[in-house]
Amino acid sequence: MDSLFQELIAVDSGTALNFFAENLRETAGIRRFREDEVFYVASILAHYAQTSRSDTTTMPLMANLSEVFDAFIMETTLANDSEMLEIGGSQVLLFAGFFRDQMARRHNVKWYDQVGQSLYGRASQYTSDVAKRQLFDRLSDSFPAWTGVCSTLSRTFRENRFLLRLN
Repeated sequence: MDSLFQELIAVDSGTALNFFAENLRETAGIRRFREDEVFYVASILAHYAQTSRSDTTTMPLMANLSEVFDAFIMETTLANDSEMLEIGGSQVLLFAGFFRDQMARRHNVKWYDQVGQSLYGRASQYTSDVAKRQLFDRLSDSFPAWTGVCSTLSRTFRENRFLLRLN
């Protein structure tokens, strides 16, 4: 097999993280986000790009915003679990951001922007890690902007899906 295609197929978590971080920076344009936010959002996209819905070792990826609603909004036993609130926020970011165009056909994605803000805001309240608390507070404040950046990035990927960059 040609080495170029082997390179394309062999994507590890570091490669995926760097791919999304670079593209998020490019999409966001002028540095309006802190670097730790860029890497955090890139890590969400990279993680879910490499996680199967049937993975039994971690919290599985939901199929859509309806499942996220059932698992993280209706399930009140998770209301003060920082880790679960963060996972819920990350899945809202994925669906209301990266898959916004698809989700908008069935869901009020602007309402889910508020849900994501709330999940990160509550995750901030229940974490004892100061750095995480500050990151979650900023993500809560900038959540609608991040869903916009992720949506634009997704659209760009779809429009350029046949463009193969050779370095």
